[in-house]
Amino acid sequence: MKKLFVSSLALLSCGVFAVAGGMGFEKCPDKCKRREAETTSAVSGSVMSASLTDFAKARALVKSFEKKENIEVKDNNTATEVSGATTKTEKEIEITSKSAFLMEANSGRVLFQKDADKRLPIASMVKVATLAVIYDALDTGEITLDQMVMVSQNASGMGGSQAFLDFNSEYSLDELIKSIIVASANDSCVALAETIAGSETEFVDRMNALAEKLGMTNTNFANVTGLPAPDGYSTASDIAKMYSYIMRSEHYGKHEMTWMYDLQHPSGRVTGLTNTNKHARFFDGCTGGKTGFTSESGHCLAVSATRGALKPIAVVIGAPDSKTRFAETANMMNYVFGAYKNELVVSKDVVLATAKVKGAMVDSVELFAKHDFYDLVKKGDKGKPEIKIEVADKINAPFAKCDALGKVMIVREGKVVAEIELVSRVDVQKLGYWGSVQKVVGKSKVA
Repeated sequence: MKKLFVSSLALLSCGVFAVAGGMGFEKCPDKCKRREAETTSAVSGSVMSASLTDFAKARALVKSFEKKENIEVKDNNTATEVSGATTKTEKEIEITSKSAFLMEANSGRVLFQKDADKRLPIASMVKVATLAVIYDALDTGEITLDQMVMVSQNASGMGGSQAFLDFNSEYSLDELIKSIIVASANDSCVALAETIAGSETEFVDRMNALAEKLGMTNTNFANVTGLPAPDGYSTASDIAKMYSYIMRSEHYGKHEMTWMYDLQHPSGRVTGLTNTNKHARFFDGCTGGKTGFTSESGHCLAVSATRGALKPIAVVIGAPDSKTRFAETANMMNYVFGAYKNELVVSKDVVLATAKVKGAMVDSVELFAKHDFYDLVKKGDKGKPEIKIEVADKINAPFAKCDALGKVMIVREGKVVAEIELVSRVDVQKLGYWGSVQKVVGKSKVA
């Protein structure tokens, strides 16, 4: 085994919408009418239902919602979160939620936790795993975004937050994904689960298999919606792992920042939906999030944001009210942005080593890190991590460009804090008989 060591590598149409996913209203071609939907509202954690008949009332309700949630809307239609806007230190992060977890996704560093491994009900944050399995199915080609999904009676009859899908009607798969992300639609979750896996039970098996793969040792999913179930639980740290996983998907980010939109039903109805994640509108740099609430779980939220190279993920479970979950996650993310910086230590675009190849037409290949690695450091700190590279003396063909051919180790204070696979960017085939002859002839001609 060859080892290399380096000190550092520079290397609102007519008011039909759902406030915070808590209310669903329909507008029909001939008139507007209210459809019953009484689920959790993000306004001070209360449960409310209302009937909106015109744009003015709708806008007034949004303004009231913003005021109660301590949101300051500026003249240019941007907004800042008043709560937790100042820079915090780790000791100053105050959490009243039952459980909390803060990490930085680029580096993988855990920065704060409170009872982060305590098993608790997490309500609709379960849908982080639901979306992860959906994204995986898209990546493997099992489903496509333009595929039409037939809604079963079972799916259309789901309670809680929903998109009010028409029974026995077809919707595009992408439309259903959007309603899950924006409005936490339980009916859409079940419709997609049945389409992908044949049943919700089979789909949940996939969710638990993925959780096991990601090392989520304190998690068991019982359904795709997060509706109360005795055997359904997770932890703040486990949900952060799953959220970090979906952030790496190419599908993440397409709908996460949609604030309000109209869902067009095949029957001609229109249901207006509003994002349950207020940070999507009011927190600078937010890239997405998933809320949750039941009387068993309390108010929950997993949320991410990006500013420059910093990507914090904050999770709270069991906040006493909706305002608290948004304030506490904002405080945690602001702590990261105020106190830390991310430095690119290993770049996936830089050749890190050259490996000799045996049994192939080529004699060597260049090796690259499978992904970038960022070193998260406190602002003002100047220490650099050490980089160690390990590559076999010779690599036998064949191998594919995704195969691990070595590794990069990031070492800080004598401890390996991260390992990254080294890969080739080309497939290398094993040399056959005639290839061996050609290679020998070619070398003799050069000589």
